[in-house]
Amino acid sequence: MISRKVIYLFIPLLCLLLSGCYDQKGKYPEELRQLHQNVWDNILDVEIDEENIDLLLQTLTDDGLWPGIDYDSKTRGAWPTRNHLRNLSDITIAYQTKGSKYYHKNEVSEKVHLALNHWLDNDFMNPNWWHPDIGTPMMIAPVMILMEAELNEDQMGKGYIILERSKMGKTGQNKVWLAGNVLFTSLLKRDIDTIKLASQAIQEELVVSMKEGVQPDWSYHQHGPQIQFGNYGLSYVNDMIKWISILRNTAFQFDEKKISILRDYVLNGQQWITWKNQLDISACGRQLFIDSPELKAASLSSHFTRMQRLDPEFADAYKKANQYETLSGHKHFWRSDFQVWRNPDYYFSVKMCSERVIGAESCNSENIQGYYMGDGATFLYQSGEEYRNIFPFLDWKKIPGTTTMQDNDTLPVLTARGYRIESNFVGGVSDGEIGVAAMDYSRNGLKARKSWFMFDRKIICLGAGISSGSGLGITTGVNQTYLNGEVFVKINGQAQSLSGTQTLKSLSWIIHDNLGYVFPEGGNLMLQAEKIEGSWNWVARRYPDERMEADLFKLESTPGRNPRDRSYEYILVPGADKEQLENLEKDFPFEIRNEKNIQAVLSKDKSFEGIVFYRAGKFDGDYGTEVNNPCIIMLRKKPQGLQVSIADPTQLGKEIQITLNGEFIHDNAKIENGKTKITIPLPRGGEAGKTITLDLI
Repeated sequence: MISRKVIYLFIPLLCLLLSGCYDQKGKYPEELRQLHQNVWDNILDVEIDEENIDLLLQTLTDDGLWPGIDYDSKTRGAWPTRNHLRNLSDITIAYQTKGSKYYHKNEVSEKVHLALNHWLDNDFMNPNWWHPDIGTPMMIAPVMILMEAELNEDQMGKGYIILERSKMGKTGQNKVWLAGNVLFTSLLKRDIDTIKLASQAIQEELVVSMKEGVQPDWSYHQHGPQIQFGNYGLSYVNDMIKWISILRNTAFQFDEKKISILRDYVLNGQQWITWKNQLDISACGRQLFIDSPELKAASLSSHFTRMQRLDPEFADAYKKANQYETLSGHKHFWRSDFQVWRNPDYYFSVKMCSERVIGAESCNSENIQGYYMGDGATFLYQSGEEYRNIFPFLDWKKIPGTTTMQDNDTLPVLTARGYRIESNFVGGVSDGEIGVAAMDYSRNGLKARKSWFMFDRKIICLGAGISSGSGLGITTGVNQTYLNGEVFVKINGQAQSLSGTQTLKSLSWIIHDNLGYVFPEGGNLMLQAEKIEGSWNWVARRYPDERMEADLFKLESTPGRNPRDRSYEYILVPGADKEQLENLEKDFPFEIRNEKNIQAVLSKDKSFEGIVFYRAGKFDGDYGTEVNNPCIIMLRKKPQGLQVSIADPTQLGKEIQITLNGEFIHDNAKIENGKTKITIPLPRGGEAGKTITLDLI
């Protein structure tokens, strides 16, 4: 009897002798030939790592498995058993790539069949539905398409059992994945009708929606109203580029006008949250893994490059997207309670949540410390090294920017449904250059009114009305980064270097790693500049509980136990030095009002005024600003007059009436007794919460 091994050795030769079966077009009906060619080209459009392929071929056993892979694993997230399919895909692509040293080599074909049969015969399963229904078919289908001419009836039958677990349905990126698997399966079966349905299902997701998917503000939601830029939203970009390319010049192609949606999502959404080859931690979702911000940024960078080919008219814009220093400005994602302020020197973001927007999730034992990740988390990058792989060492109860209760218990682990806070006053105002974010925070009995004013290359952080009857201590995290050099502190008029754990009172300012922290009202603060123990296992259970150490800088404001209407004020000064902080202390450039119902910052040169009205009221600033509904307002003096930017964080109002001292000209303006009254209609639907900007003369 001839062995299977011998048969595999001769299959490539037999195919070449018989009608050139490697010309796959000849095996498909006319309606599917271009589609099949596009699929083939897309699968093979990768660089071959010969060193890796050689190693895979050498280490594959006669039983068709790779030593070192845990074939019994049931890990729900990064399933290590799936590495078998990645290896199989790599050697299959190398085998079918013309010009490679592996192209149609009998010994490589034998290895492909050995590895494929090992999976088909065992049909490895995972308790997380995503792997059997999406992940495994996604890896098997391209292999079957590339190896179709060599697969026997038994292999095809077992393969179809796996592929047919994918059925069209779900929403957002899950829908795209499932429909894509169905399309590949239908291509193998020459099922034109189902290919058409699957292609339509994919195209249905290239839309702007108030449900899951791309949002009107160019953020991305999955698992409900939850920002998912770096998880599902990143896969979405990859898959839409892939399917637009595959379906082009076929009967199933996208409406080319839809590419504008992908363009806007990439340039007006994704581009904003990558800086210096890192994806913003707050944009990574639950996937806070080793090197994940860097790997996700690299993936997004490759998508910018691919978009140059897909959308050549805007190639220059995509090239610039790969140069972080070309994008400067301020953006508020009103659908996601998320705000970014960036320039070539620094990047700052605030991640909030509300009754409308989910703050964070935990799933598959990932992000198990993320209980407070949507409660006003702030991250400020300058070198890009501040937070690199810092997750094992973070104090997750003191995330920078958050105000939280402190106890000795482990943090509750979130579910896949995530959480929301008990407030709808969460949002921001932006004119594209500078902005203000605010949240009326209420969670588990802790209340605080928090705001961030971003202008003049500084971030003024205010908290007021901080109250809790829990009996627990309350802390506001100011920052946590790696310790990098000296920590210099000015207390009671004396500047000195500090280390270790210190309680600080009568504090003027701190400087560490070129970032200044200014405290106009002093306050009680705790400083730690010392070695911290941590473990990746505390962040995601996929990692072993191996302890490590790192030197950390941690700064927090501590109003004490059972606070009632307590407050904090601090200013973040990027690119600071001691002289700058001394000058800022001597000639303080702002007026600050930090109360429960109004938080405001005015520049003494009268160029800027930002006001958070938590309820209707009046602020006696430069313009005597009065409003009839809660809102956030930003006033900027311009050579031609006054620019007014206003937004409704509640997203419930229909209009806001604003009254200003002085006489200004505008279409909606009424002037009475030296005052200007303007009624401003507010955006509704998907644009509720968006900033309206008026230019008054």
